[in-house]
Order: sequence, then structure tokens, then C-alpha cells
Amino acid sequence: MAVLPLKPTYEELRLTVSSAELVLPGLNKVEELILACEISSLPNHNCNLVFERAKARGEFTGKMLFKANRPLVNAYFTLSLSDFQKLETMCVGGEPVRPITIYLKIEKSCEVHNGEVLVTGKDFVLRVRDISWRQPLF
Repeated sequence: MAVLPLKPTYEELRLTVSSAELVLPGLNKVEELILACEISSLPNHNCNLVFERAKARGEFTGKMLFKANRPLVNAYFTLSLSDFQKLETMCVGGEPVRPITIYLKIEKSCEVHNGEVLVTGKDFVLRVRDISWRQPLF
């Protein structure tokens, strides 16, 4: 019997946060946290990460939308209330000594190979399975 090595079922993208905003998109809507980022594997692209609170407990969803002829990626996330509050607290604590780094675990896709996004001449969506971040303390 041969033992086959397990391959990870996801890729990881690293983003560096350049600014953060707390946005109220309308009077009858909930606040959103928007992070403007640079994608390390795509130096000519920027990314807006839009976070909103989940309506149900434990719900997490995330997706990144790439447009064929546009160097701006939009990513949308739904976080649990506690995760949203953690991210919000980190962002409103003032400007860090170094930029915050966000790590996105995305599903395997033909558009991503070894953490490098292969931008083609067509629109595509990447599904995000988990998110983590690193906040410099000093």
C-alpha cells in the first residue's frame, strides 16, 4: 500500500493594509469595515476588503472578484459579530508602527498557483475559506 502525501486544499494570499475605514452605507444598514490593501503577488493590483457582520451565528463567507481589465480587486466578507469586533478594534487603535498584514486562505483554483494569482483576460471569482491577520505591536 502506497502512502500519498496530502496536498493542501487551499492557497494563501498575503495582503498589506494601507488604510481602513468604518462606513455606514445607509441609515437602515449596518456598518462595514473597508480595508484598502496591496496584494503581494500582484504588485500592479489593489484590493478593497469589505467586511460586514453576519446575521446568523458562526457564519463566514468570503469571495474575491477579479475583473479582466481592471487593476482593482473587490473582496466581500461576512464575519461573526465577535470576529468583526476584533478586526474593528485592531483598526481603530491608531496607525500601527508597520502595516497590518492580512492572510486569505482561498480554495484551490486554476487562477492561483503557489500563492501567485494568474490574471487572465477574463473575470473570475476566488472563494475565501478563512482569514487571519498580523498586527505589529512594536
